[in-house]
Amino acid sequence: MSKILILSASPHRDEVVDNLIKQELESLDNKVWTHPCLREGRDAILEHRPDVIVLPPIRNPYSRDLAETCKDFGIGIVSRHTEASCDWQDFKDGNAVTKTAILGRWRYDIDKELVWGDDEAQILERRGAGFPAIAVGAFGVDIYKQTGFRKKFVSRVDFCKKWDFDENKKTLTISSPWGFCDSAPDLSIDEMVEIQREVEGRQKYLDMVNGLKQRLDCNILVTLHPGVLVAPYKQSLDQMKIPLDTESTATDILVNTDVLIHSGSTMGIEMHCMNKPAFQFQDVNEKYTCGWWIKSGSALSRVSPRIEDLNELAKAVSLAEKSNADKTAIKELETGRYGKMDGKAFKRAAKEINEVKGKFKFCWPRAHVDYDQICAFKEEAKAISKGYCGICKKPFTTINVQYLKDLCNALGGDKNKLANVSKQSFCPHCAARFFRK
Repeated sequence: MSKILILSASPHRDEVVDNLIKQELESLDNKVWTHPCLREGRDAILEHRPDVIVLPPIRNPYSRDLAETCKDFGIGIVSRHTEASCDWQDFKDGNAVTKTAILGRWRYDIDKELVWGDDEAQILERRGAGFPAIAVGAFGVDIYKQTGFRKKFVSRVDFCKKWDFDENKKTLTISSPWGFCDSAPDLSIDEMVEIQREVEGRQKYLDMVNGLKQRLDCNILVTLHPGVLVAPYKQSLDQMKIPLDTESTATDILVNTDVLIHSGSTMGIEMHCMNKPAFQFQDVNEKYTCGWWIKSGSALSRVSPRIEDLNELAKAVSLAEKSNADKTAIKELETGRYGKMDGKAFKRAAKEINEVKGKFKFCWPRAHVDYDQICAFKEEAKAISKGYCGICKKPFTTINVQYLKDLCNALGGDKNKLANVSKQSFCPHCAARFFRK
């Protein structure tokens, strides 16, 4: 038996999946806790002293430091990707900045990295990081594949009572387009601030909500992604007498939704898994082509029929009864970003987590001062990189140019000679120039 701590990136989004993994790990005789990562992570580690910890993706210095500290404590570490990331086409289409973001800007040391699709696992394996990237499937659809899952969530009676809805009428949920799903409402990142400034698109969306209210006789609920500025929506929706949900999980809302309108969201896939219809109004992936996960023409933007005309949209909503998802787009996601959509990703993840061994121990904390020197440093990656020859396929080692510059400066050397040395780049085994670092 192991003591396992699961830290959630965003409980609002990840609670459902984390609970499935928790239950599966408990069935394997482990003791398991779940806590929010940012607000409670450090305290939870000291309180529970776990043998193994499950962390969100390690994408920044904070999460890297957290992982390194856990390693110091002897804790086994698994990183679970909370969202589908990329496929080979995303990677090939990306520039150097994009590829660096996918592969990770900061080097880190863990035991396993659990991702969704096979493509992403193969891409991350290129890093030669010393730990495996393992594809386990689409976490986001798991709950909808479980027998009797509906009973785990708010009943339709209670849902309608909460919002003063008529149980006998169709419930239409409209999801806001602007905002990052994995950002928290009380935290701020540059991209989130940028998207919060969106005015034109937000107003067009609110006009659509008001237009549908005039055209449809149904219950209407608007929900916001975490991170979206609430005040402008609330002010307008209060005037329309339409409720705004900023607290419920997406699953609680969707199981009680008959029809969904979104703007290129993963929620469209979740509706499809329940054989429910969804429509797309506008396209956030087209509006914000700012990264590999958001780009024009994304399969996410082809899952649901896109309708911009209000009369046509109202008619479609009133007639829709079952899933209208584009099967080709779904298949593209399953063979690419998402991976297997068989409802067993959490089981495969739990199996991988259960195999990791660790043992919490108190130790002297790492120094906060960087004592690296030119000839003595903590990480070899500061000075050298691993490569392999594209012709003879043999591995070799290269010295990083930046390290050579630092060394040259320290010795007061000739930078022109350094430039000539660094240009001598060919395979040390067969002298071919076709190699990869």
